[in-house]
Amino acid sequence: MDLGTYFAGLFELITRAYRLDPAALAWVREHPYSIWLTVGVALLAGISVMFGHAVVLLLNRITGWRFILGLLLSAVWLVVLLGFESVVLWGLGSWAGGTAVPYLTVLSGVLLSTAPQVWGFLVLMPYFGTAIGRVLSAWSAVVLWAVTAGTFNVSRGSALALVTLAWLAMHLVSTLCAPWISRATASILKRISGRSYWVSGADVLSGRPMLTEEVQA
Repeated sequence: MDLGTYFAGLFELITRAYRLDPAALAWVREHPYSIWLTVGVALLAGISVMFGHAVVLLLNRITGWRFILGLLLSAVWLVVLLGFESVVLWGLGSWAGGTAVPYLTVLSGVLLSTAPQVWGFLVLMPYFGTAIGRVLSAWSAVVLWAVTAGTFNVSRGSALALVTLAWLAMHLVSTLCAPWISRATASILKRISGRSYWVSGADVLSGRPMLTEEVQA
């Protein structure tokens, strides 16, 4: 791999995402590294977000195996939600656009929408961290909106409706699964340590690192 070409393409793609370029994915398809560029964007975003989460966990005095497990569970849950959102968007968009768009193209768009999360490490800022996290999430949604319009060749209004429906479906699944994830996490922690811990449903739904609290007998 020519690293110079790859990273030049990677930062060009991030710039296009920030400009809300609806033809960004068409540009990606013509690039020698194609989907690997969007994977690179998601990896950069994931590293940045996990760094911010790591600081939050350390500030809450969660270290050792609980620290590693908290980061791992947060990362896995984020991947699951993005995958689910891409499937829903693919189905709705293909139906609305009247053409069969390849799933990998839609997945690339969802991965590209994580570009604003490259700044995810800023959530560790005191007082402003939560607000910054919300701004980045909203920015990601706007990027996905712009990319979706170009992917399915629909109007901005139709693209907004598709992204909104996909987000609502993802949020519904998150809400329904949050209690199960909390119980499953508590069970895993108890098996590992022999002590009872709990993860709040609010942590699961908000995308924050999964903070564990020891349950007093």
